[in-house]
Amino acid sequence: MPATSYTAYLRDLKLVIDRIRDRPFDYEHALIKMAICKNGYGYKCRDVLRRGKLSSEYHVGRLSVDDWRTDTGELGRAEIDEFFLLPEIYAYSDRALQAPKYPLSIAHWDATVAIAEVLVQERGAVARHQRMLFAGFTDSIHAEFFLAVDNDLIVHDHNPGTQLFEWKTDGVGDVAPIEIGRSRQALAVGFQAT
Repeated sequence: MPATSYTAYLRDLKLVIDRIRDRPFDYEHALIKMAICKNGYGYKCRDVLRRGKLSSEYHVGRLSVDDWRTDTGELGRAEIDEFFLLPEIYAYSDRALQAPKYPLSIAHWDATVAIAEVLVQERGAVARHQRMLFAGFTDSIHAEFFLAVDNDLIVHDHNPGTQLFEWKTDGVGDVAPIEIGRSRQALAVGFQAT
């Protein structure tokens, strides 16, 4: 069974995130948490929408450092937005959370690893939630190598997990949100399978 490409899914997720940021009054509430690990650095954002008011915070730092510095959003947001444009993106399954080579415990030199959790409720609609762990690549050669090495940890045929899942509307409040820390170790601890 071939691995599922999440490139189009990420483009759609970016549209949802942009709409929340551009049109906050269309929503009852929203929570966006993203973090990427790229070339030894981490970039984190957290957007919270309550009562029509959107607040955002950004942090950036080396993955080897336990405390990242606050970012105005210029650097962090640009790096995170760049992730959405990568031409090759795949998602990890729940199996990756228990593997000895947990994606956030090792740094892929050729991949950008990203955590994306979005909880959103449009006005008059049912709340929906998605939480995914992605690996993105700038070229197909590195993506193919990744698929060969980590094939058993990747989503195949859109099979949903209990910790990592595509958009769902049932049990939205039943899954504890992840806590995205300010270092690679803190990221890994906050994203452990329970």
